[in-house]
Amino acid sequence: MPKLRNSLNVDANDKDPRISRRSFLAMIGVGACLIGTGGFFGASLLGFLYPNAMKVPPSVFSIGRPEEVLSQDGKVFNSKQKVFIETQGGKVRVQTAVCTHLGCTVNAVETGYSCPCHGSTYDRYGRNTGGPAPNPLVYYHVYQGASGEILVDKSKTTLDWNEAWFKPTA
Repeated sequence: MPKLRNSLNVDANDKDPRISRRSFLAMIGVGACLIGTGGFFGASLLGFLYPNAMKVPPSVFSIGRPEEVLSQDGKVFNSKQKVFIETQGGKVRVQTAVCTHLGCTVNAVETGYSCPCHGSTYDRYGRNTGGPAPNPLVYYHVYQGASGEILVDKSKTTLDWNEAWFKPTA
């Protein structure tokens, strides 16, 4: 009478160590999943090893000397700092270009500002006029440094568009 085989279809007395193709592919699949999961969590863990200060621009930055900044009236976008620099009649003010909804960069349009991501709109002073944005666009504190350059401090904000104007000395 033939010997009964166990549920794995392998006889305990077999000397042949080969595995089936199906078992081999299953082990490869499980191994790939484990390696992928480990790589994902390992890469996420690496993000904690590097301080965020290396990725975030400083809160105080220079926009230039008064004669450069005030050379003509108008509004200029500074892509590095994500701000709009507006000059008028020898005065300057700086407004954020970051949408208060999810942090997208807003575009200047004829009526004010528009967020291309989710449709938030702001008037020319940065007040919300539509969309999901919860807060208006703020103005940053502008002052003149000891070297004469015009500096912007992102840590100090105001919503008052008149208060935001700064008149530097030449």
